[in-house]
Amino acid sequence: MTAERLFNLAAEFAQATGNAERFHARTASATDDDRTAITVKAVSWEGIAAQRREALRTELREALRGTVTAMPDEELPVAIWQRRHVEIRATTLDAARVRVRYSPAQAVALGTALIAFATLTDQRGGGILGDILATFPPTTGASQEPRDEEGEPA
Repeated sequence: MTAERLFNLAAEFAQATGNAERFHARTASATDDDRTAITVKAVSWEGIAAQRREALRTELREALRGTVTAMPDEELPVAIWQRRHVEIRATTLDAARVRVRYSPAQAVALGTALIAFATLTDQRGGGILGDILATFPPTTGASQEPRDEEGEPA
């Protein structure tokens, strides 16, 4: 997939959309005899535009497929974006900026998962996060049943 191919697909989509809009605009000033023919052309161009849009979307998905490797932004890795979203900022290896926006609920879920996975990973490596975050008991491999105040299983 080349940039030229994407550009051509976008131009074809724009042309078809423009033609459909022009024919729709012409129907307002057309007589009854011409109006039907012009409406048929407008509908035809709408169909062509829909096909071109899908072709463009398919090619864009293919061109953008793959994993993006990025490191958290050193200055501001997390920020609030327009008071409605939490934004995670990173920089790719070629210095391009990557931003992912989350709703507040998504950000809390992501943060919780990151803390849990970081703690588990750190414990396996002999780290100290498990001690810092006392809400996560150490992973011993054996299930620990909850007990009451006398030490009996709850």
